[in-house]
Amino acid sequence: MSKIAAVINNLDEAKNIKDYVDAYLVPLTDLSINYTNTFSLKEIETIIKLDKEVFAIINKNIHNNELTLLEKNLKEIEKLNINGIIFYDVALVNLKNKLNLKTPLVWNQEHLSTNYGTVNYWYNKGVKYAYLSSELTKREIDEIKNNTKAKLFVNVFGYIPMFTSKRHLVKNYLDTFNLNSNNKNTIRKEGKIYPINDTNLGTTVYSDYILNAVDIDFSNIDYLVFNSNLIDENDFQNVLKNYQNHKDNNFPKETGFLYRETIYKVK
Repeated sequence: MSKIAAVINNLDEAKNIKDYVDAYLVPLTDLSINYTNTFSLKEIETIIKLDKEVFAIINKNIHNNELTLLEKNLKEIEKLNINGIIFYDVALVNLKNKLNLKTPLVWNQEHLSTNYGTVNYWYNKGVKYAYLSSELTKREIDEIKNNTKAKLFVNVFGYIPMFTSKRHLVKNYLDTFNLNSNNKNTIRKEGKIYPINDTNLGTTVYSDYILNAVDIDFSNIDYLVFNSNLIDENDFQNVLKNYQNHKDNNFPKETGFLYRETIYKVK
């Protein structure tokens, strides 16, 4: 049976959805991207007290001048005895071995987490979890599940990050044209609206839709991820509550690429 994992926005939200989730996915401040809100180690300690599984997210490219910060945080996380760290940069694998850390790792290189060959490569390196790309079809996800021993995470609800840059694209634009931000930044293209968020670590552009694939049979997947990023707290809580009660939510059905292969050709 699948576990429900929620990416949360704040501590109050974590408490309010406690009855509807099995695990919290918590972006770590200064070491995670693609999230509008992040959490300190002290805040993660508070979340642990809610008695659910907790996975810290460290999903940014790590630069040489950040290795000391990363190592310090990994040592502190080890003391918390959480369930895992969701990582992007392979420096975490090397540091885990170097420091003899016991906290499990979750491989999540977003657009690269697309096949069981690489999932199994990391599994053999000691990474026992994989967070699959949202560009995969349902058929491909099932194929990976049938050919790996790794425990899998799959997104089923929320906005999907499409593009990330460490440049401050929104801030640079506003500064160039002497504009004020209304904190509701979007990109409009071909009749579609894409949310865009500029933080101290750079800029992320999200899908023009909210993935809403909660009624698809993913019972073979270990963790189904509901992402609250950019979504109203009450709406998000209701989505989880309705899911637990086997009811439809109020968001449009949207399966993303689950039944649509992502094949692009350069003209």
